[in-house]
Amino acid sequence: MDALDRASLRGWTPVRVAVRQPAVEWAVVDRPFTDPFFEQTAHVAMQHPFNQIFARRTPLEILDELGAEHFRAPAGIIFHMSRCGSTLITQMLARLPNVVALSEPQPFDGILRLRDRRRADADETLVRRLRGLMRALTPDRAESRLVVKLHAWHVLELSLLARAFPETPMVFVFREPRAVLRSQARSPGAEVLAGTIDPAYAGIRDAAELARSDYGARVLAAMCDAALRHAATGEMIFVDYETLPDAVFTRVLPFFGLPLSGADESALREIARNDAKREGERFRPDAALADPALDALAARWLDPPYAALRERAGQPA
Repeated sequence: MDALDRASLRGWTPVRVAVRQPAVEWAVVDRPFTDPFFEQTAHVAMQHPFNQIFARRTPLEILDELGAEHFRAPAGIIFHMSRCGSTLITQMLARLPNVVALSEPQPFDGILRLRDRRRADADETLVRRLRGLMRALTPDRAESRLVVKLHAWHVLELSLLARAFPETPMVFVFREPRAVLRSQARSPGAEVLAGTIDPAYAGIRDAAELARSDYGARVLAAMCDAALRHAATGEMIFVDYETLPDAVFTRVLPFFGLPLSGADESALREIARNDAKREGERFRPDAALADPALDALAARWLDPPYAALRERAGQPA
């Protein structure tokens, strides 16, 4: 374990927060974060001989020091319902000059999983460490701006994250729930699998008795509800999958205060034609096959928040 030497970490990136034996793992990352997900870029960096030999590991307390420093607020934070186009948005933003867009960085997930709700001072410590982590991920170049897309379940911690980053505009991306449920049924993400997060986060007390599809629908509904509770603050905008990619230009970029030139727009629209998660492949919409069981779950748990989200996004009912 390295000593708490903040100055010596200049040029190093936090690539992982270990949970079982809490610590921050650091590496030198010499390539841009343009992969669909943060961990893909971090994995490649960790294969470099330098990081194999010299990779660093520090106590979490280093984040306390960094969190006490002034830092430039991120240009924006992206929350999402899952399977709704948030990865596409991040990929588009990552191609803008002077923008670093991080997609689901594991260190944020690790910090949030260490939350101790039993301690009165735990939230203050967590806020400080989240800010320290953001400080460590912020590019040193003054002209660069940072955008972070978090894991889907992190919207359940939205009130805490808003305390940590009160100066940062936030976006919630959503999609018609039957399409999300079909995608999750084909290839379930961690966020809808029991045991991945404490079901109490989603207000679920009978998780052990639920079928996987029922549990997943209720978690998705809880994530939508969490975003809607934050809507009254006016610090978040809502983006419907149906409006992509145009909404990136008309809503997301202006809200984040990110400039766009004509050449940038042409390049970003080309990216939007590709599959955000499969490099080199063109995007093909999912087949909209009816599934009565999933339709029933959507009607019971997800249609009401979906209607409210569309209203917030300015979409017709």
